[in-house]
Amino acid sequence: MYISFKDLRIAMYAISVFLVAPYAVEASNNTPQENNNSWQQLSPSLRIGGSARYRYEAKQDFQFGSPTAGNSQDYWLQQLRLHILWQPSSNIGLFVEAQDARIFQAFSRHVIDNRKTPNIFEDHLDIHQAYLDIKTHGMDESSRIRIGRQKFNLGALRMVASLEWVNTARVWDGIRMTSQLGKHNTLDVFSSRLVPVNPTEFNNHKITKSRFFNSSFHGIYYTNKNQLFAHTQFELYALLREEATVGDRVFTWGNRAAYKQDTWDADYEVMLQTGSYGNLTQRAYALHVGAGYTFDTMQTHMSTAYNFGSGDSNASDNTHQTFDNQYPLNHAYYGYMDFFSLQNMHNVEVVAQTNIAQTWKLRAAWQGFWLAKPSTDAWYNAGAGITRPASVGASHKVGDEIDITLKHTFPAISSTMYIGYSHFFTGAYIAQTGSSKDADFIFTQLKAVF
Repeated sequence: MYISFKDLRIAMYAISVFLVAPYAVEASNNTPQENNNSWQQLSPSLRIGGSARYRYEAKQDFQFGSPTAGNSQDYWLQQLRLHILWQPSSNIGLFVEAQDARIFQAFSRHVIDNRKTPNIFEDHLDIHQAYLDIKTHGMDESSRIRIGRQKFNLGALRMVASLEWVNTARVWDGIRMTSQLGKHNTLDVFSSRLVPVNPTEFNNHKITKSRFFNSSFHGIYYTNKNQLFAHTQFELYALLREEATVGDRVFTWGNRAAYKQDTWDADYEVMLQTGSYGNLTQRAYALHVGAGYTFDTMQTHMSTAYNFGSGDSNASDNTHQTFDNQYPLNHAYYGYMDFFSLQNMHNVEVVAQTNIAQTWKLRAAWQGFWLAKPSTDAWYNAGAGITRPASVGASHKVGDEIDITLKHTFPAISSTMYIGYSHFFTGAYIAQTGSSKDADFIFTQLKAVF
């Protein structure tokens, strides 16, 4: 029998987080930082480090009250990493990182398949990253070529991210050249293939059931800082995801700008897609626009944003209009419960973040969700899977989500702790298309970096 959120067991887990938090370092459930490591110097050219992360998740009615398995789950996630960096000179570096990720499902009746490939929960002692950096320096520019298994985090991460939230994270095998063109301009060019995680064997490129893991992935990403427009970072990019066996050749043409001056900030991102998807003509687009204000006296930041991903208006024609969300960090943007991706969706959000004490930070967010084409296209979750198929005549309004996250930092030992609670209020669409019980989510996370 599943034990509900009202159980004392939940309270005991929360108490355990407070007891062990002083021994943990740096937790993150938001934007990841590439190679965010603490190093031990073994010699002038050799450094080692590692991390240990633990997270507890409890999900209730994630299928909105359906009697099927997996409606409610709870489990512990463990992630251990060990890395080594060898830099024999300023121009050459070799980075290798091993990872061991596990899931413990004692209270959820083992409803999660921790043996399938690809897997976001388990990765038994494997090579997570392994790359060679070669750097060159000139009078006005410098460049770096990175070859091997590596992470990509580009722009605001709405299209390309290493997805550190999931237990196994996301890495690519490929080559990337980053050129610093003068003081203000950076150009990234890469060619790669995503690495599917095989929980019990060495991660390689065997064919999976996912078109995204079977795809090659290439891109050009240009960034200009504070030159074209004052106080603004301006970005242009072109991405190509290609999987010939299923007829995918999706081009994404994007433009992003982020402005910040004094207490105001704003950003937008526009993405257009051409090419083919499943041998159909790909014609899709997505949009983000947001603005925020910082109240200095209260150390509070308020922001609001609108996000849109196009949906397919006719599933029987030769044009595919559903936006291909590719390899994003959906978790940080469209609700911490991961019910949505940037596909067939309208989303409005309001977020408040404030320092409630010197070492405490509170984040509270409201998210409203509507489907763009509920009668002709599906509802897609954060992993681009179909939550519910198209339903003729269904309402556009799916529901609302409240996310509350508390962060505590221990300055003396540079440690951080997160506790989060989310609630999803079901809307008319869910009531019209199946079971419609509200859903809840609790998580606690710790990460030690050594």
